[in-house]
Amino acid sequence: MKLDYIDALRGMAILSVIWFHCHLEHFSNTTFYSLMDTLGSPAAIGVQLFYALSAFTLFLSQDRRKGADIQKTDFFYRRLFRIAPMYYVAIPYYLWQMAYFYSQPLSSVIRYNAYGIMANMLLLHGLSPVWINSIIPGGWSVGIEVLFYAMVPFLFTRITNLNRAILFTALTLLGGFVLTSVLLHVPAIQNSQLLVEYLFYYLPYQLPVFGCGIVAYYVVIRKERCVRPWVTGFAVSVVAFLILSKTVGQTVLPNLPHTLHLFGSIGFAVLIIVLAKWPSQLLVNRVTRYIGKVSYSAYLTHFGILYWLNKVLPKALIPVTSTLTNVINFHLKFVLILVPTVLFSSITYRLIEEPAQQVGKRFLRRRKDRALPAAVEINQ
Repeated sequence: MKLDYIDALRGMAILSVIWFHCHLEHFSNTTFYSLMDTLGSPAAIGVQLFYALSAFTLFLSQDRRKGADIQKTDFFYRRLFRIAPMYYVAIPYYLWQMAYFYSQPLSSVIRYNAYGIMANMLLLHGLSPVWINSIIPGGWSVGIEVLFYAMVPFLFTRITNLNRAILFTALTLLGGFVLTSVLLHVPAIQNSQLLVEYLFYYLPYQLPVFGCGIVAYYVVIRKERCVRPWVTGFAVSVVAFLILSKTVGQTVLPNLPHTLHLFGSIGFAVLIIVLAKWPSQLLVNRVTRYIGKVSYSAYLTHFGILYWLNKVLPKALIPVTSTLTNVINFHLKFVLILVPTVLFSSITYRLIEEPAQQVGKRFLRRRKDRALPAAVEINQ
C-alpha cells in the first residue's frame, strides 16, 4: 500500500529541519532577525513530525505482517538494514569534518571519540547525554528512534485500539513532563548544559510524540472513531495541566521544560488524519513526495552541505536593508542549500539506502528458507 501523503509529510519534515538549521547558522542579518527567530521555533519540530510518521508506519507494518509466518527478530533486522548503512557511512565523514574543523589529525579525533564511535556504531548513543550528539550532528534523533524501535513489538501487542493509543499518549505526555520537570530541578543537572539538553532529547520526553502517530494510525488505517468519555476527559485534563503549568505554573516553578514539540505533535496527528482523507495538491505532490523519499539521506547529509556552503556563501546575496530583504536573502540561501542536499541525497539513496534494503530483503528470505526445513523436522 503506497501512502503518498506519508512521503509528502516526510518531505515537509525534512524541509522544516533544513530550514531550522539554516536559521541556526544565522543565514540572515541579525538587525532584522526577529521575524526569522519567531518562525524558527515552529520549524524546530520537524524531527517530531518524523517521529509521528515513524510510529504510524511501524504500526502499519506490524499489522500487515501480523498473520505472516515470520520470526520475531525479523522486525529488528528490517530496521537495521533500513537505517544503519547510511548512518555508518555518515560516521567516518563527520569524524573527518570534525578533524578538519579542529585542525587535528583524524587519528587523534578517533581516539578521543572512541567510546562515542562505539555507541554510535551500536546505535545506542541515545542512552547517553555525552554520546547522543557526539559524532553526527543531529544524530540524537536516530538514537531515540532506535530506542523506540526496541519498544514497538511490545507496544503493538498492548496498544490494540484507539482508546489505548490515546491513553498511552496522554500517560506518556504527563509522565514525561513530570519526570523531566523534576529532573530539571536537580542542582547537578541544572549546572550542566549537556544534561539539560539531554532532558529534551531523551526518550521519556519524546515518547508521547510517537504516541500521536499511533493515534493517527488507529484513526486512519483502522477507521476507529469511538472514544470513551473517560478517556477523552483524561486526555483533555493532561493537556489542560500542561497548558496551566506553562502559564500559571511558571510563576511557581521556573525552569519547566518547553512543550512546543508536544503540542505540535498533537497537531501532526491531526495533519496526518486530514491529509489521509483530503490530500491537498499543495502539500501532497510530486516534489514533496520525492523529497520525502530521500529524506533520511537528506537528514544525514544536509549538516555537511550546510557546513561547507556556510564557508563559501557571502553573508548577503542581496543588499539587506529591511526585514523583507532579510527574509528574501535568507530564503535564497536556504534554496542554495536545499538543492545540493536533495541532489546529493538522491545519489546516496540510490547507491546506499536502496541496495542495503535489497540486501536486507534477501537476507530475510534466506533466513526464512533456512527456518522452514527446521520447522518441518520439528513437527515430524
